[in-house]
Amino acid sequence: MKTKAKEFSPEEAEKSTRYLYWWLLLALFFEYGRPAAYFKPLGLLPLNSAIPLVLFLVTCFAKGLRPWNRIFADGLAKWPFIFLGAVLASMLWATVGGYSFIVFQKMLGYLFIYIMIVRICTSRERVNGVALTLIVSHLFLLVMNPEVVLSPTTRHYVIGATFLGDGNDYSMSMCILLGFQLNIALNQTTKFKKMFSWFLLGLLMLTIIGTQSRGATLGMVGVFGYMWWRSPRKAAGVVAIVVAVIGVLLYAPAVYFERMGTLSAPQEDSSAEGRIHAWRAGTKMALHNPLGVGAGNFPNNFPKYRGPDAPVRWMTAHSMYFLILGELGILGLLMLFKLVFGNFRSNVRLRKRLEEEQERLKEPTRFAADIRALNAYNGSIIGLAIAGGFLSVTYYPHIFVMVGVCVALRRVMAEEAGLVDAPAAARKRAGTRRLRPGAEQIPAT
Repeated sequence: MKTKAKEFSPEEAEKSTRYLYWWLLLALFFEYGRPAAYFKPLGLLPLNSAIPLVLFLVTCFAKGLRPWNRIFADGLAKWPFIFLGAVLASMLWATVGGYSFIVFQKMLGYLFIYIMIVRICTSRERVNGVALTLIVSHLFLLVMNPEVVLSPTTRHYVIGATFLGDGNDYSMSMCILLGFQLNIALNQTTKFKKMFSWFLLGLLMLTIIGTQSRGATLGMVGVFGYMWWRSPRKAAGVVAIVVAVIGVLLYAPAVYFERMGTLSAPQEDSSAEGRIHAWRAGTKMALHNPLGVGAGNFPNNFPKYRGPDAPVRWMTAHSMYFLILGELGILGLLMLFKLVFGNFRSNVRLRKRLEEEQERLKEPTRFAADIRALNAYNGSIIGLAIAGGFLSVTYYPHIFVMVGVCVALRRVMAEEAGLVDAPAAARKRAGTRRLRPGAEQIPAT
């Protein structure tokens, strides 16, 4: 006779999966921080691959994690799988199928990270823990490469950081962290924690300035511009922006402002001019190949589609939009829009639902912290969307991690607010108010 599987209480589920949560944070730190590059004994074993892979296998059988039906109730949850499937399918028509397979292998690991985030992060605290771990990982790299901030007159590589090794890539990733850190700073309760959180936010900004990255600078402006627009305290926001601008003027070297000046005159800078040639080539690839030239095949196709006055023979796209346009075609570009801007839209829709619920309950501040968090995470998406427009980061982990934390956060918030059928743990954290009969599900996007 078959025995019924034991059902965990919410408290038991949270306790029994705690070790998986800390394991996830360790996996993220090894992925972003790459400590084995600085502490050689860690490199004796393939920990960067082993830690997340074994964790993924464990989560396939562990009890007490977010079930798949609750994950896929979010309309964006399936799109990372579709993204990976499109990369795999592109092997069929790619110029060099082996290049597409290499991209697929790398992205499969990022999909595992996405799955672990949406399954393990069943509370706000866990989502915040993931965001904090990403910030700590980047600060670890900064500690190991202090010249990035201490010597801003020269552009430096981040030694040992793999996909974050170039200063542009590192600062672009910092743009994503700005929204995360803003959310942390706005929710601190003690004076010391508030001051320390704002200090860390300032340090992230100085790091972006120190890399002299034009794309990341635009991304940073986009993040803070959006947060000011969404803030109910616009006067205080103006003061903060003025203080930030004064800090930049005091810290930034003259060469930084010279580089920013080329934004309006790209023909005066070989790097900016090269990007324009790459974008034109990516557009031609899509026009001549409706499904693209295959993932990983932009550089080897660039000589065929480059203009006669292109400064170099080999080049990547220098834009996540034009890279996917050239490699996966128009459908690939629309898919990227869905992952990035669709995620933004889903956050906006939930924010509006929470605002409506506040009005219905006549409690104008009930979900204030949730609304701030959704705005902050949308700020991070804007940082990714703008800064990513100048770098070939399409197949980096950023998109998978961003969608993962946003899906997990939306599920937690919607369940606790009673906007979807919620487990008992969510109802308990939300208070004594019971779910409304026939509560609607968050609309799929």
